[in-house]
Amino acid sequence: MDHISNMELHVWGKSSISIIDPESRAAAWLLCLHLAPQDVAFKIVPSSNTNIAVTNKLPVLIVRRSGVSQKYEGFSCISSFVSENYPSDTKFIPNGKLSSLELLANIAFTTYLSRTFHYINQYNLYVNSKNYELYTRKLFLKYLPFPMMYNQPLKFHEQACEQVQIVGLGVNQTLLFSFASEKEVADTELVHCDSDEDEDEVAISAMHEKVILTKEKNKALLRETKNTLRCLRLLDGYVSHVVGLFKELNEEAPVEFAHLFRPKKISSSELLLYSYFYSLTSIALPDRFVARYLETKFPAFWRFANTITEALNLTLKREHFRDAQGAEVPSLWNEVNYMLGLYKY
Repeated sequence: MDHISNMELHVWGKSSISIIDPESRAAAWLLCLHLAPQDVAFKIVPSSNTNIAVTNKLPVLIVRRSGVSQKYEGFSCISSFVSENYPSDTKFIPNGKLSSLELLANIAFTTYLSRTFHYINQYNLYVNSKNYELYTRKLFLKYLPFPMMYNQPLKFHEQACEQVQIVGLGVNQTLLFSFASEKEVADTELVHCDSDEDEDEVAISAMHEKVILTKEKNKALLRETKNTLRCLRLLDGYVSHVVGLFKELNEEAPVEFAHLFRPKKISSSELLLYSYFYSLTSIALPDRFVARYLETKFPAFWRFANTITEALNLTLKREHFRDAQGAEVPSLWNEVNYMLGLYKY
């Protein structure tokens, strides 16, 4: 293997890693947990700059060796690169240390998370009105300059509204593949317009208008409550599957939930699981309905996941971070230069 002279992980955030992207946190945990003990040099750059990635998605690991840069985009590619190039055993279990059956389970579980917990996280951050309006959307004021600070959260919001319908969240089921009319309504109402509602009323007086507005607000509240209940039903099934997987892999375990593959060691799929858990249950969210449900319904999983995420976050030492610089910094000027092909990172 050619000597690696430099490694940089670009993630969502500014100064610290944002909760909006679980893959960014999982990748950062991986480097700090596995590479730092081996004295492998790397830096985590909370740049929030998607132009750095070929796919325009973070996280991206940039590896420079012999004057040539290679990019590994997305958590799965990053974890595969780290496992293959740094196979030593630490508190992280590289893929090569897993048995064939365990490796298959690890890959399948990673895919499972991207098809289940991902949608719950999208709903929680971007579709839940209180969380989106009072928290998620405001985060971008810190991450991006004008006008990107408005464009990017709206783009993510619209993507989330489309994606959550895949698992039956949101409403307007009969228009599942039609989003043309959604541009005409307010941002937070994109997924709150049932196809079976009465036709729009026309206000004939100021008093009548107030009555209509109150009626519509009540309808929106009812729809949001129904969506939240659907979300919790899905989450119940997903977490039950996780707990069932643990029991299947550890039939003689004396506890209800713990590490999947090795005592006191963690695999790549588990890093992603706990990163989703951290985002879903963040104390910064105004509406913590997911956290309340997990703590009540799955106490063993809740306690263990909390313990693990706290320990993993302690590995994110300041010495492993650096601020974005020059073309890495999101700005209107840099955006134009990337679009014109004047910047290539």
